[in-house]
Amino acid sequence: MRKLVSAMSTVLLSSAMIMGCTESKTTDPVQETTHPTNEQNMPTSEKATAQDEQKALDMSLEYKKTELTVDYADYEDTLTVEGLLAKGETLKPFLTEKNYESYMANRYATLPLMVADKEKALLHPENILVEIKESKNDWILVEYRLNLVLTDREGKQLKNIPLSGDITFLQDQGEWRIQDDTYNIKDLQNIAYEVKE
Repeated sequence: MRKLVSAMSTVLLSSAMIMGCTESKTTDPVQETTHPTNEQNMPTSEKATAQDEQKALDMSLEYKKTELTVDYADYEDTLTVEGLLAKGETLKPFLTEKNYESYMANRYATLPLMVADKEKALLHPENILVEIKESKNDWILVEYRLNLVLTDREGKQLKNIPLSGDITFLQDQGEWRIQDDTYNIKDLQNIAYEVKE
């Protein structure tokens, strides 16, 4: 019995010494706080410059055209892994790295391609209207409306889907990039995932 108590005491003391001598992973949060040394890092309520706002408007137009235009002749090539990756690469310059990864992981690049395949149509965004909804010096919110026109190969209009949403721009490595594009995506999803009997 004495040997058991002695062994248990030794283990307990050894554990206490080991725990006391190892570096703690938790630190006092007050010590972790760093104060910005440059006033540009501090968030302000200043608006983005007119030049930045215009760049966001121009990028919004180009992005929606690039994202929603499907004018491929062969849908089978479009829906291959290589075709989908190529479509994703055309959108990469517009998106933050985080948004690009999410965009590809969630397969948003496939949606216009699936709609085109399902409807056997070409897709062209038309009448795109963009305007600044709100802006600060480190983010810009652009509101847009457009008509997604589905046509056959001869140009005959098959459908017209009104889309509207908001695009959020953030500074990413010194450039304005799209962090989020929220719109009435359900209309496209209903077409893409509709089961025809």
